Amino acid sequence: MLEAGMDGINNKMDPGAATEIDVFKLDADGLASKGIDTLPSSLWEAYHALEKDEVVKASLGDHVYNQFMDIKKKEWDDYRIQVFPYELNRYLMI
Repeated sequence: MLEAGMDGINNKMDPGAATEIDVFKLDADGLASKGIDTLPSSLWEAYHALEKDEVVKASLGDHVYNQFMDIKKKEWDDYRIQVFPYELNRYLMI
């Protein structure tokens, strides 16, 4: 299990050149033109990225991975059914 956590080192993956610019000043096109990927920007995107991540799956093993994903699905369901202050402020008076 620990072996999979060293995937990049074990497979001698090139991390690429250092990024010396302030990436927060770039828009989506600027990031793409420089080949810079971004992290998921929401819990929903993160959940789907995690589903596709073979390194995480191999590192955790099937049993732990499946349990973890079940927890994450519940976390998403708990999150998505909330009524947020923005919605209350915007729609309650209608």
